[in-house]
Amino acid sequence: MLPDDATDSIPPERFVVEVFSELDQATVQRRWREVNTILRLAMLGGMQIQLEATLNMLLDFAAEISFFEKSLVYFWEEDSEQVKLRLAGGMDRETAEPFVRGNIFNFWATRFGRPLLVTAGHNLLSDAALESLGARSALIVPLVVSNKVIGSMQLFSAEHESFTREDAQLFWMLTLVAENQLTRDYENEGLIKFAFTDFLTGLKTRGYFEQQLELEIKRAERKRTPIAMLMLDLDHFKTLNDTYGHHVGDQVLRDVSAVLMKDLREVDTAARYGGEEFVIVLPETNTTGAMQVANRIRRGVEQAKFFAGSPRQVERLTISIGIAIYDQDAQSKRELIEAADAALYQAKGQGRNQVVTHAELGVKKKEVS
Repeated sequence: MLPDDATDSIPPERFVVEVFSELDQATVQRRWREVNTILRLAMLGGMQIQLEATLNMLLDFAAEISFFEKSLVYFWEEDSEQVKLRLAGGMDRETAEPFVRGNIFNFWATRFGRPLLVTAGHNLLSDAALESLGARSALIVPLVVSNKVIGSMQLFSAEHESFTREDAQLFWMLTLVAENQLTRDYENEGLIKFAFTDFLTGLKTRGYFEQQLELEIKRAERKRTPIAMLMLDLDHFKTLNDTYGHHVGDQVLRDVSAVLMKDLREVDTAARYGGEEFVIVLPETNTTGAMQVANRIRRGVEQAKFFAGSPRQVERLTISIGIAIYDQDAQSKRELIEAADAALYQAKGQGRNQVVTHAELGVKKKEVS
């Protein structure tokens, strides 16, 4: 690692690791399991999947090479013309919020184009970033598209020297193998956004939702983590449409969509399912977490003022929400959708403006019997 005489004023260049496009024989023999992980990624290189799914997959493979408690993945966003936090692992929204538009490590990764092994106590800027993440060491790996650094994969540990130069070399090889896949996914991202964006609300389309849910279920099976699905429906929306006209109804749908998107994570998917019905997919979320999100949305809609043609005409709306959890309530995509829909139907039937989980349906049936 760093020499004993290193101080907190050393330049970031001292964190840079010299890496190569080939692994030496000793590394291959000693780390053959990790080398096999890289080979498995290479065999998946021809898959036609979305950029977010590729980044998730890359992070999953990274976890097989070295242990880390937290992670950040940045990637360039063409729409905003700036780097954007795409994934945040092992931390809540509040912890990740300060890093949404980049951090010092992403700047260094872009500047040097090589992995960095960072430990606490050597640089004031890196120390501040590590402290905010509760970490003592980090391994930063550039993500390259068409020979240009366009993001970074950042892995963090509470241990002071959790990562080695050999780890850096293996992660460098992993990202080199992923370059073609990332390039193809990045080039397609703009077209995909256009094709899978609902023109009225700006949310994802039902087709995108169906595809994304399949990917998330496969990932959940691999990681053995839950997925929460929310099915949402505006209460008495037809009455509003009939009273004020479809142009007002369309504006209300746009306003409600903004409420749905508020505070969702980058990994979450919100889509218009049809008419005034919406769906939200929350990866790695259990019933408790899903209830928190659902009730926040329900209160947000209930408290919002929706203008019905002019500032003097204000309508109050409510929303009903059904929740189902994979693989607690369902074992397949279709079962999960049906379970969330059944919970929504119950929420509508027992008075609207409420949240019902699929698990509650069984309890209610027992009470009736």
